[in-house]
Amino acid sequence: AVKAEELVVVPEGIEPVQTAMLKINPLTAWRLLHDYVDLQKGDWLIQNAANSAAGRDVVQIAHELGYKTVNLVRRAELVDELRAEGGDVVLVDGDSLRKEVKSTTGGASIRLGLNSVGGDSALRLANCLAPGGTLVSFGAMSLQPLKIPTGLLIFKDLHFRGIWINNWYDNATPSERIETFRPLLDMASRGLLKTKIEKAYPLSEVKAAVAHAARGKRSGKIIFEFE
Repeated sequence: AVKAEELVVVPEGIEPVQTAMLKINPLTAWRLLHDYVDLQKGDWLIQNAANSAAGRDVVQIAHELGYKTVNLVRRAELVDELRAEGGDVVLVDGDSLRKEVKSTTGGASIRLGLNSVGGDSALRLANCLAPGGTLVSFGAMSLQPLKIPTGLLIFKDLHFRGIWINNWYDNATPSERIETFRPLLDMASRGLLKTKIEKAYPLSEVKAAVAHAARGKRSGKIIFEFE
C-alpha cells in the first residue's frame, strides 16, 4: 500500500499522460536548476543534448524562471525547433563551441553546465564555464567517461557533481517531494511544461514499441496506452 503522505494531489486540467511523466525528466530538470548553483533571473546556463526530453524540460523550466540557456545539439535541423520552444541560444556542438558561446552570449559568465553526454562533449561544456562554475552530470549518452584536464581544477576551480533522481527521491521527505512537484504541476496546468510524445502503443505491440524507442532521431517519448 502507498502511504497517504507519499501521494501528490494533481490539479484538474492536466493530461494524465503528462502527469505520469513528471517524476523523471521534469523532476530531474528542476533539481538541476536548484541544487547546485544559486541562479538569478538573467543568469546563463549551458547544456548538451538539449533536444532530449530532459533537455527540453530544462529549457521550459529555465524560461519560466527567467534563466537564459545555451543549448547544444548535434544536428542543425534542431536549432530552429529548440529556439521556438524557448531556447535563448541553440548551437551545434563542435570544436569551435567556446568561441561561439562567447560570441552569442556577449561573453556572459556561465556558472552552470548540465551534461548528459560525457566524453568530448562534456569537456567542451566545462571549457565554457566561468571560474568556480559547476558541471553536473546526469547521463552518459556517448558511453564515454568524463575527460577533465587538471588545469580546469587548478586554474578555474571548477566543480563536478552528479545526480541520479531516484536517489534524490528516495532520500527526500514527503514535503520536499511535494514542494518540487507543486511548481511542475502548476507549469503543466498552464501548458508551460509538456513532454513530447512521438507515438503511443497498446501493450499488445510491446515489441514494436521497444524497437521504436531504441531508434535514434526520435521527436518524443514512446509510451504505452491502456484502454
